Amino acid sequence: MYQSLIKPLFADIKKFTLNVLFPIRCVVCEKEGLFLCADCQNKLTPLPLQYCVACQKTSPFGLTHPKCISPHTADALVSIFDYHDENVGKIIIAGKYKFIPAIFEILGNLIAKKFVDGYPSILSEPYTLTPIPLHSWRKRWRGFNQAEILSQTIGKELNLLCTTVLVRCHWTMTQKNLKKERRLLNVRNAFALSPKILRPCLAGRQAKSEILNQNFILVDDVCTTGATLAEAARVLKRNGADKVICLTVARD
Repeated sequence: MYQSLIKPLFADIKKFTLNVLFPIRCVVCEKEGLFLCADCQNKLTPLPLQYCVACQKTSPFGLTHPKCISPHTADALVSIFDYHDENVGKIIIAGKYKFIPAIFEILGNLIAKKFVDGYPSILSEPYTLTPIPLHSWRKRWRGFNQAEILSQTIGKELNLLCTTVLVRCHWTMTQKNLKKERRLLNVRNAFALSPKILRPCLAGRQAKSEILNQNFILVDDVCTTGATLAEAARVLKRNGADKVICLTVARD
């Protein structure tokens, strides 16, 4: 009985102390209340054009050009904000390197609303959200995977299933400062299907996955050359996924 009374009391004291000593402030304007206030949310620059994930040239609605499509290519790439807006970059960097997962919950809600408004035809079919995975040691260091938080938040907002389908097989360097050719090499064979979605089968036969003929929305925070998304989409398609749409907060 006493524990049921004391626990909420200590939780309230902890919350009050943190709010007094470390008030939550907008990472852009420093207004108290949210890590990204409503005013700053409304000022973020939308990406004016979408681009083909394969050739990086402009494409309506981010659809992969017919001449670029292959059995293992993502079907579309949609990015919501322009990373060249200094505030967009500031928000994402603050979330990742100041260890503020709540920022990605806010961004996830923003993305979900803009995705529904701008791309309703995509959601006319059933899709499962799945995040780009972090390597295990990087996730332990950061404490969270921002793509997972984005996926879960978008899933709740749009009533879509969210599940982790891929794992990162080996450590890769951060893509940000690498040239295009080096980025492609850096992520080659970096992903595999999670063992959790492989169905066991008879000895001597290859395990079958549970993603056969399913549609996926592959989620990440930033797209630059699209190398990471393309490699992850390739793994999904090679293992039987039907359609793969890539969705990111921003494009650099």
